[in-house]
Amino acid sequence: MRLGISVLNRSAFTGVFFVLASCLFSIGAQARTLSYSSYLPPSAPGSVALKKFDEAIQKHSDGDLKLDLYYSGTLTTGKTSLTGMKDGLVDGAAVVASYTPSALPVNMILTNLSFYNKDNRVVTGAIMDTILNDCPACLAEYKNQNVHFLGTMATSPYYMMCGKSFPDGFDAKGLRTRVPGEELSSWAKSIGSVPVHMANSEAYQALQRHALDCALGAKVWLHDLSWNEVIDSVVKMPMGGYQGGALIAFSQSVWDSLNSKEQRILEKDAMYGTAVFEYHFIDGGKKAVDEARTKYDIKFVEPSKALLDQRKAFAKDEVDYAIQQAVSQGVKKKDAEAIVKAFQKNYKKWEALIGDKDISLEQYTQMLIDHALKPSQG
Repeated sequence: MRLGISVLNRSAFTGVFFVLASCLFSIGAQARTLSYSSYLPPSAPGSVALKKFDEAIQKHSDGDLKLDLYYSGTLTTGKTSLTGMKDGLVDGAAVVASYTPSALPVNMILTNLSFYNKDNRVVTGAIMDTILNDCPACLAEYKNQNVHFLGTMATSPYYMMCGKSFPDGFDAKGLRTRVPGEELSSWAKSIGSVPVHMANSEAYQALQRHALDCALGAKVWLHDLSWNEVIDSVVKMPMGGYQGGALIAFSQSVWDSLNSKEQRILEKDAMYGTAVFEYHFIDGGKKAVDEARTKYDIKFVEPSKALLDQRKAFAKDEVDYAIQQAVSQGVKKKDAEAIVKAFQKNYKKWEALIGDKDISLEQYTQMLIDHALKPSQG
């Protein structure tokens, strides 16, 4: 009798074990790992922001969502991120619009307004607001590439950083200068420099080999990309920057496969990832400048009045340039003008929101959620 009971109990226990194991397997099977490509090294602001974005989505999904991050262009480069998502090579990737301008002519309108960038938080808020709320064509353009846009980016303002000194004042004539896109190429030409289209990750070696004289870039790159080792001087005048594109984006087919809860988590946490990106540039830039002065004795050169006047004139013509570039790529002029007006409206809104206030990263994240995400999303 005891044996019968023992066998029965063992049988019941085995059945319960398999039921529990099946449940656990089912729960585990719900976890989703999304491959994500960054063309930048792990220390770069974009990569740091993606790490924080990954931590946030893991926390808010209780581990059901996470990223498998690939850095330094191991899966896709800046120029192949769109095709990488389109062809299913990666689930998500950072998209730099200026690397593939013909594929994103509508979104390039916003990228080509970079001389508005005096505070990267303001311009990022304005672009996010414009894309999500005032520019259906911007979102449709990404969708046509099988890409679902979630979050944009803007570097802090760019400065001219050169591997030579200017004891008699800065003169750009003939200097081979790294630029990231056509707008800043036009600016470089206007001051007599020779533009060289190159990713920021490639500039260090080019400066080291003297294939470049200067590079347009953000101050944080003095540290993050080690430019302080190959730079002798920095001109103290903002010269545009990079803005627009998508720091956070997934293929549309991957997005459609997620449930509404997962999509909401990604939408909100994209605002956090964007904020991390912006504040890394701000806080990291201050530290990089201190290091450049004290450790590397890099000189910070005052711009001449003539150079300041050239910047003012270029910024004034920038709107016309952005519209003309879009029209040349097949965008209707009235549509391009409407997008510019929406951006200008949103820029004023975000200037008023931020002003001179001491805003924390967390506060900025909430501002993006409250003012850029649509009510149905936020």
